[in-house]
Amino acid sequence: MIAISSVTQDTAGSVVFSDKRMDYKENTARISRIKTLDGGVYITNSGVSDGDRTLNVSAKITEAQAIILWHIFETYTFIYAAISDGVFYAAISGMAIKNGVLEMTILIKSKENI
Repeated sequence: MIAISSVTQDTAGSVVFSDKRMDYKENTARISRIKTLDGGVYITNSGVSDGDRTLNVSAKITEAQAIILWHIFETYTFIYAAISDGVFYAAISGMAIKNGVLEMTILIKSKENI
């Protein structure tokens, strides 16, 4: 399940639906490798950040849900996205709705402490 809502109050600004793919556990660590002059390497690991995550959503939605999602996409810069990992402050970077199938990319900015 995923819930999308506007960050400000809007009676037509939230929707809940089931996602087919559920690949929400994907992230990368902030690791860099630098080659040293002696032939070795120096590796730094700065951990992981929720802000590095991208949610790729694929779901079958109703026409009513499509209208709400399109309204949110066109009206708001930032959204709240709630998934099994928590609630995230995020932005929808791309969205397509074709024949009742939603393909949406959400870029996470931060995890909310709700």
